[in-house]
Amino acid sequence: MTVDRDAVVITAVKLADDGSGDVVVRFHEAHGGRARATLTASFPVAGVTATDLLERPLPADDSAPRADGDRIAVRLRPFQLMTLRLKRA
Repeated sequence: MTVDRDAVVITAVKLADDGSGDVVVRFHEAHGGRARATLTASFPVAGVTATDLLERPLPADDSAPRADGDRIAVRLRPFQLMTLRLKRA
């Protein structure tokens, strides 16, 4: 998993706790400003779900990240922490 902005720091990449094979990625904005970034997975992504820290899905809205192949565009507020659950294709 890579990210294209220095202000966005990936803090964890792991398999989901439920044994589904989904990949959970945690990251945050570290410079105190708004950031747009693109995460790139090393595998094709079939779907993305924003979750809380316990990997429970958050309500979907228009600003929820979406996968485009292996890339996921995200928008972060200053110091925002985000957790995404990636379903493999």
